[in-house]
Amino acid sequence: MFKYFKGLSIFILMYAQMLSATELYDKSLDELFSMETQLKADIGSRSGSRDFLDSKVPIKVITNKEIENSGLKKVTELLRYFIAGFNAPSPAIKDGSDHISVGTIRGLNPDQVLVLVDSKRLHTSALINVNDTVGRGSTGVDLNTIPVASIEHIEILSDGAAAQYGSDAIAGVINIILKAGGHESVVSSKIGSNYEGGGTIIQADMFHSIALDYDGFINITTNILEQSKTNQARDGSSSPLGQPEATDFSLALNTFIPQENDISMYSHALFNYRDSQNNAFFRDATSDRNNILLYPNGFLANINLKMIDLSFVVGARGRFNNDVAWDASQTLGYNVINYYVSNSLNDSLGITSPTSFDSGGLEVVQATTNLDIKRTFSTFNLAGGLEFRYEGFGINAGEKASYELGTNSNNAGAQGFPGFQPENEVDVNRKSIAIYAQLDKQIGKLSFDVATRLENYSDFGFTNDYKLSLAYRVYEKLLLRSSASTGFRAPSLAQSYYSSFSTTDVGGTLSQTATLKTSHPLAIILGAEDLKPEKSLHFTSGFVYKHTSDTTLSADYFYTKIDDRIMLSGDIDAAVDPTAFAQYGITTARFFTNAVNTQTQGIDLSVAHVRSLENNADLKFRASYSYSKTKILSFNSSHIPGLNDSIAERERLENIQPKDYLKLLINYELEPINIALNIMRVGEFNDVFNDKVQTFSPQWTTDLDIAYKITKKIKIALGGINIFNTYPDKWNSTNTISYSRYSPLGFNGGFYYVRGSYEF
Repeated sequence: MFKYFKGLSIFILMYAQMLSATELYDKSLDELFSMETQLKADIGSRSGSRDFLDSKVPIKVITNKEIENSGLKKVTELLRYFIAGFNAPSPAIKDGSDHISVGTIRGLNPDQVLVLVDSKRLHTSALINVNDTVGRGSTGVDLNTIPVASIEHIEILSDGAAAQYGSDAIAGVINIILKAGGHESVVSSKIGSNYEGGGTIIQADMFHSIALDYDGFINITTNILEQSKTNQARDGSSSPLGQPEATDFSLALNTFIPQENDISMYSHALFNYRDSQNNAFFRDATSDRNNILLYPNGFLANINLKMIDLSFVVGARGRFNNDVAWDASQTLGYNVINYYVSNSLNDSLGITSPTSFDSGGLEVVQATTNLDIKRTFSTFNLAGGLEFRYEGFGINAGEKASYELGTNSNNAGAQGFPGFQPENEVDVNRKSIAIYAQLDKQIGKLSFDVATRLENYSDFGFTNDYKLSLAYRVYEKLLLRSSASTGFRAPSLAQSYYSSFSTTDVGGTLSQTATLKTSHPLAIILGAEDLKPEKSLHFTSGFVYKHTSDTTLSADYFYTKIDDRIMLSGDIDAAVDPTAFAQYGITTARFFTNAVNTQTQGIDLSVAHVRSLENNADLKFRASYSYSKTKILSFNSSHIPGLNDSIAERERLENIQPKDYLKLLINYELEPINIALNIMRVGEFNDVFNDKVQTFSPQWTTDLDIAYKITKKIKIALGGINIFNTYPDKWNSTNTISYSRYSPLGFNGGFYYVRGSYEF
């Protein structure tokens, strides 16, 4: 850790000394007019927007101009591009995880990051990651359901915030702000392909803004993306490895309608439809999972995921006697996933087996009602509110042929993805109600926030959390800041109620490989208990130094301790309790458990500089570095066989994600040309195969986008992601796949594109 910290610290200090100390009075009139005001951020406080560099907690902002200049069209790609420490791998041959990308902050899980849209809670995906991927055992928010063209900016709070926002905000909060009024309508398109292995992407979007009276607006955004498969498999492999083939359509609507009585109505809606297909592993002709009468040359099953995602917010805001501001809103979110398998078979049905199957699916629903009130007094600000939330989770069984055990072999169910069985079906829900408050006060050079939240869940009861944030202005240029908080994450309904079975007939005995609900009798025998909330303790301390009006340095240390962290146990075989396993016809079992206590600590460093050059060009530079290390403090479930001594489970928590990230962002603009350059290094990580650990080397990539304005309304650009076509290390073992599915930058090599836009 410290060798990277020391190196970057020296670099930052040397760079700062090289910068000119020119103050505002030395700038020309043109330079003053071209200066950008400090960015405001809503996140991190309920008292209203504030300069993000004056925040008492670490906040990063990705601006609309930065988003446009990057040329990127997926939210996970944007966050990976701009935020050091954000990790969103692209696994392959991992069932649903191939099709839904989730991200992490500071090496924690996807479900430990809260996502907001216009400061309103966004629902999670129905997918629960049960395969060997980053985020195994968790449900996360599918950020790529939001069209990038609809986004004004993105705020990232890198601090525990459960006392302010509730469950999931252990690692931080991502707040995606949609475009308001004042934006030009624009249509754009992008086409590109990987240097090798296929993977053509064709994308088009349109943003249209309609102005209303009193600065109101109606904004409509549409986006469609067509993506073909890639194949980066090892030579001779019959199982393609890469991104799926996909059709993705999304729609965003954002409205703001002021009324004459000082009450404003607002709403936003998001819709996404995804039809995505990737392959399972190849079954050769001699495999005991094949029927040579149906597939004499073997077969490659395809797993098709079809998804509908919908969210809707409606609300009103106003003021009482110009003293008290209020905001009332209702949010509804829904996500449904269905799995279909083609070019496959249920071998146990013999020659009568279908070759295509409906394997069932998953769904979630979330409804949140909020009433927020805030008031500014002469010496302090006070904000608070009430929240009621309803959550539901369901599993829908597949067609009978997708899971049934016939009489012709010992392999039941659709090869590639066996269907959910009637025994797996659930339709469960829970409710929660919360009251929260925040006090913001300044005393001379010292300012502080105090926040608390009391919440009651219908399935596990009360939780109460607190947060204290402090900032001290040493002098005009230097701000010291620190925060301490408690937090929690409620176990998802999927973690409590998800189950699935894969059925076989061994020697005439029916058996199942099972993921069990914690309430299943066998799971209870093996030590399962009702899940409890994860509890966290968070501390952050750092500073912001404004060297000049154009140059800023920041550094923050963070520490997060999480007790009762939920994870999916390893596979437990029948040798542990042959009688109990035989009673339920199960050969191996696993389930969710509050398994471990962990600590995560590290640093975030950043330096940013903006300079206007003599030829009216603008140069922006940002260097950022993030280091985080997670350590298991203890196992709570030592009585569960094979958990605390599992190499794979320990590595999955401590080492499968890079500990450090370095990012250099440079943007040069001289009308009509704009050049955006991103140089990134991700650190080493580990993966496990056959209980042997392999360390994968750090990887460097370079992204470049060169845009040219033909006219004021027409722009074209050429660019590339990973322009030097670098790849992560390959497995050095007998693993049949080429690359680790944990590779943070994927394994598709260079991607090159052309894009264009037209304002109207």
